[in-house]
Amino acid sequence: MMNLEWTETGRITKCVFHQGEAVDFRLDEYGGPAWQCRLGEELRTSTSPRYKDGWFKEAFFGIELRHRIKMEGECLIIEAEAENQSSQTMPLDQLGLRIGLDCSMESYPQWDTVFAPTLLRCEKTWFWGLLKSPRGRQIAVFSPDPIASWHLDYNRFFADGGHRILTFCLDFMQSGKLPPRHPQSLPLAPGEIRRWRIELTELSGGQSLTYWLADKGAPVFAGERWSTECGSSLTFQLLSAAEPTLTAEGEPVCCQLQEPGVYTVTLRTEEPREMRLIAENGQHQSEAWVQFIHPWQTIMEEAANQVLLQPQKMGTHCESWYGLFTGALAIVHDLHFDREAYYQKVRELIPLGFDVEKGCPIVHPGRIQNTACMIGLLADLTAAAQDRRPLELGAKLADWLIEHRQRSDGAFCNGKGKHYTSVIYIAKSILELVAEERKQPEAFWQQRAQRHFEAAKRAVDELALHRDNIETEGQATLEDGMLTCSVAQLTMLARMLDSDQRQPYIEAAEALVVKHRCLERTAVADSRCSQTTLRFWEAQYDVLIMGNMINSPHGWSAWKVYGIMDLYLLSGKREYLNDAMNTLMSCVSLLDVEKKTLNWAFVPDPHREVMAFVKDPQQAGKGKFVKQTIAEERVAMISSWYRAPEKTAVFGYLGSWPDVSTDQGGCCDNDVHEIFKCLEEVILTKAYVHEEKDSWDAFHCTVENTAEGLMIRPREALVDQVHVVLSSKKQVTVEFASGRATLILQRGWIGADGTVAAD
Repeated sequence: MMNLEWTETGRITKCVFHQGEAVDFRLDEYGGPAWQCRLGEELRTSTSPRYKDGWFKEAFFGIELRHRIKMEGECLIIEAEAENQSSQTMPLDQLGLRIGLDCSMESYPQWDTVFAPTLLRCEKTWFWGLLKSPRGRQIAVFSPDPIASWHLDYNRFFADGGHRILTFCLDFMQSGKLPPRHPQSLPLAPGEIRRWRIELTELSGGQSLTYWLADKGAPVFAGERWSTECGSSLTFQLLSAAEPTLTAEGEPVCCQLQEPGVYTVTLRTEEPREMRLIAENGQHQSEAWVQFIHPWQTIMEEAANQVLLQPQKMGTHCESWYGLFTGALAIVHDLHFDREAYYQKVRELIPLGFDVEKGCPIVHPGRIQNTACMIGLLADLTAAAQDRRPLELGAKLADWLIEHRQRSDGAFCNGKGKHYTSVIYIAKSILELVAEERKQPEAFWQQRAQRHFEAAKRAVDELALHRDNIETEGQATLEDGMLTCSVAQLTMLARMLDSDQRQPYIEAAEALVVKHRCLERTAVADSRCSQTTLRFWEAQYDVLIMGNMINSPHGWSAWKVYGIMDLYLLSGKREYLNDAMNTLMSCVSLLDVEKKTLNWAFVPDPHREVMAFVKDPQQAGKGKFVKQTIAEERVAMISSWYRAPEKTAVFGYLGSWPDVSTDQGGCCDNDVHEIFKCLEEVILTKAYVHEEKDSWDAFHCTVENTAEGLMIRPREALVDQVHVVLSSKKQVTVEFASGRATLILQRGWIGADGTVAAD
């Protein structure tokens, strides 16, 4: 039963769509619909609009603003009008309508019923969006009118932008910098009236957002993936009631009619490139981005070079030295970069943060993710250098962590007793150490491995029990990392157990994946951010930009990939393979191989006015704050110029800490290297082939179905394992660089040595 209630000032208090469960709207100062109007530095917001002639009305700067709300069919309709009643042309800097839908996830289990602003998107002639709840409910948003911009309203957390999104605002007019795709604002002429219509509906379980939008008359891009390897084809659909035209970087592209309203598009290129697509159907225009990525080895090598170009720093935050992972893994695989310079940096940094003899942290020991990440790095350094001295330190640090920071229920906690197992991934780091310890022949190493494994397992068992009813860093909220890091640890442990012990961990992981979907940009045809995760408070710490904004992808988006790929290997479900690879390829788009530039994150916000920390030309190595506008773009790292003094531990961002002597050079932008740590684990030396319904998915390889069976050819010589999931047993031949391997199997790993291993 549809139901809509609002106050005498026109703010919605209750909305029930056809699904029957209420959608919450805010009842505080962030309620809505409510106008925001800015002229110069003066911002005015709705207070007590009067109701007259069927509209709620108020006036700012000589402009009458009015709105009305109603239910129409299965939609909530908000109609808005702005009329310039003055005698002057009015160049408003911002005119928007705060919707007021409650997006604030504050505690378990309250957040289950809250809708996250999963995606908001301005097109040239129309607007659309999607809000999701952890339970899987979906609200679709559509406007047939051009909307200049949008923004999110955040809470405050101490002096910084907080960790909760309160609601969102549609900015009908917005001056200043905007993405080229967005409609650019024009001043309101005297007597001019502009109108906007906003539609919201709750999608039913089987209802598709893309088809719902296409029914509104817009051309809509629909597909599973928006990135692929160069030399591969990328196929997707274009939904449009009227025949569309499509261009890629201005060149026409063929759209093949598949069925009424559905067109198939196939793109292919042998060269790595990024392409902007424009679709038009006479009524509306839509944009998409696709990419054909560089070879994985090329990406990894350039990322390793960036480790030295964007120097690593020791101090209070492991994010400052996260590139050390990339360097170590590049050495493991004998990639080309300056390894001596890398080792010199390793020798400089580790003693600044850790007592090598005692095996304990000496800077910010309460921040246990620092110690855990160092444990994982030391395991990688052991493999890289073929030297057990790093492993010895890693084992000592693991013992310290277990003794000082693990609760009786298995959870790892920070120095203040807060649950931190899934802040980064404490147990996964220990399990990475275990994997290296198990390679050692001596009995005492096996004993260490068992002790560390049991401790990690207790932590993961606690995650399986409590799932999303745990704490996280900063402020209580349902956030990306607490879910993805839990999934990564649950699935890693599952893969280390016998098959008959895995199911409880798989079930817990899949339940968390379902909840996490509300924090993923799954609906957007944009290879710069497709299927990446919704993060929004890191800018102030990582690149010292004061102000929240969506960072998607961010280095931490790679956390999702670990667990999703493991779930594929555990379950064989095709959806997980495509999800993991699409996310990873969106993440690596932050690296510009041609320009030899590594960016910190992609910001999809169309207009964020911030104070940015930039290089000060008057002071070498110093920075200053300047006003900037970020508008749907990649944001550069600052570590290339904002460097720490040699042999000096620094505070992680701006500020000070008792254990360090300076904050010079403190920033956390090297956390982008989580992407390359993940790349190495998931794809660098591996390839995947999945068969389903007589179609093939192939990553890091090509596949040919011959009369004798499958012929798989890895794309790079570095590949020494190929994973297959087939519909039935088949003969499979893999042409590794070292020679052919031919086997009969349906599922499992094929090694370059001709062996088969189960998942």
